[in-house]
Amino acid sequence: MTLNVRTKEAIKTALAMTIAYGIALSMDWDRPYWAGFAVAFISLSTVGQSLNKGALRMLGTLVAFVASLTIIALFAQERWWFMVALSAWVGYCTYMNGGTRHQYFWFVAGFASVIICFDGGTDPANAFDTAVLRAQETGLGILVYTIVTILLWPTGTRGELDSAVRELGATQHAIYRHYRSLLAGRETADDSHSLRTQEVQQFTQFSQALAAARTDSYQVWEVRRQWQQVQNRSKEVMETLERWRESFAEVKDLELDRLLPTLETLGEELDRRFGQIGCMLEGKPPEGTPRDVDLPLNKGAEHALSHFQKAALAVTRARLQHLDEITRSLFETLADIKGFATSSPQPRAADASGFGSVSGFVLDPDRMVATVRAMASLWLAYLLWIYIEVPGGAGIVMTTGSIGIVLAYMPQMPVSKLFKPAATGIAFASALYIFVMPQLSSFVGLGSMIFLATFVICYLYASPQQGLGRAFGLAMFVTIAGISNQQSYNFLSVADTAAMFVLLFAILAITANIPHLARPEKAFQRLLGRFFRSCEYLMTTMRWDITMTPTRLDLQRT
Repeated sequence: MTLNVRTKEAIKTALAMTIAYGIALSMDWDRPYWAGFAVAFISLSTVGQSLNKGALRMLGTLVAFVASLTIIALFAQERWWFMVALSAWVGYCTYMNGGTRHQYFWFVAGFASVIICFDGGTDPANAFDTAVLRAQETGLGILVYTIVTILLWPTGTRGELDSAVRELGATQHAIYRHYRSLLAGRETADDSHSLRTQEVQQFTQFSQALAAARTDSYQVWEVRRQWQQVQNRSKEVMETLERWRESFAEVKDLELDRLLPTLETLGEELDRRFGQIGCMLEGKPPEGTPRDVDLPLNKGAEHALSHFQKAALAVTRARLQHLDEITRSLFETLADIKGFATSSPQPRAADASGFGSVSGFVLDPDRMVATVRAMASLWLAYLLWIYIEVPGGAGIVMTTGSIGIVLAYMPQMPVSKLFKPAATGIAFASALYIFVMPQLSSFVGLGSMIFLATFVICYLYASPQQGLGRAFGLAMFVTIAGISNQQSYNFLSVADTAAMFVLLFAILAITANIPHLARPEKAFQRLLGRFFRSCEYLMTTMRWDITMTPTRLDLQRT
């Protein structure tokens, strides 16, 4: 019998979940559901993706281990300073989570610290044991799923990587051709919207596939630096094409063929180059190498232009020259990876740092907004737990810490979108907890239930678009089931969990408008205002001369 990918992935996750629970229960560990959480949230479609996510989860848990024990040791008897220190750490992790590298690591370091602090902080004498238990059960879940996914229907990412970069290259070629026609007045800008959206999605898929393929493919690992160059150049192509398009409005009334006599020649060369890049991605050798095409200005015709027209012409020319440079670099790097190069490509010279450049840490306003939002959610949940006997007890703070970090960077997602997946997950898990689990008397029955429940959730929510339903389904099953060797049943635990999520969604709905209203029109006005304030400041820097030494604050603002 041939099984489809959807069924295989569901079986792997269900089997790993069952084995992880079996080992944790046989070792008589408390909170075996922590191992279940690790399995649930690192299970991805390929070996490389799962290994990468598992490694980041383990490292994040170890960092949370140190951070949480330090906070507990310093402020075990000072609940307000304890919360100030914890929220500061969570805020730092939230800020770093908005960066471009290792986002999942910072997410785990943040929310795992909240869990360890509130599980162990209420009983400082056992805080170390709690932290160790969290680390070892997370490691158990990761180890079990890793072994299962390697031995049972292992799926490498090399094919996914080749497919992703091939589709991205084809889309960028199509966008270039469209923009070339747009510059000539043969098409409209609206026609490229779907292509641009597709390009962004494909670049994200390519980046994720590359990160995974470096782990599970030795062939990719051998040329990882070249693949990193392909990723960088592809991103530059995407950005340069978009900036080129933005300059069309200023040059549409100019006679570009007369001002730039070799424009058509360069356009044909770039079109041919994109085509040859596509051929190499298909595994075919290129027909020749990139040709040098200069793009000189017609000085005589340029003198008749206004200053604004000269500036617009210079910008368009610079964009085309930059596109020529990066497509050449992309061509040479891909030829080296595919084995079509006669010599190794020369590395591009680093861009020279101009006057007013700054290196090191620069505060990002958008990431600061997300940080404030996550910290506000955590504090609101904490104050409710301290002063009101809320359902779930300290669990509301721990759950708010994890979901709050995720939603802090997703202001476009209304909290109401979480209602349906959360309600469905609670209903499914509650039915198992109330009607099925009390009938079980051995691990044979319990393991069968764990396997079937996990399989059903993973099978029904298999597509990436259903990730929210899958996450809530597995999380609710693991949380409400509360599987342990000393199993007890109480309907109030189900009711408390359901009521806790109602209160949690109310907290998140409030903090979604902190520190700014989340409505799109308000966000647009705020960003537009920031843009003009930034432009105003940059205009004032034009009075700086080469002998002036700007302050550190000036460089930060620049």
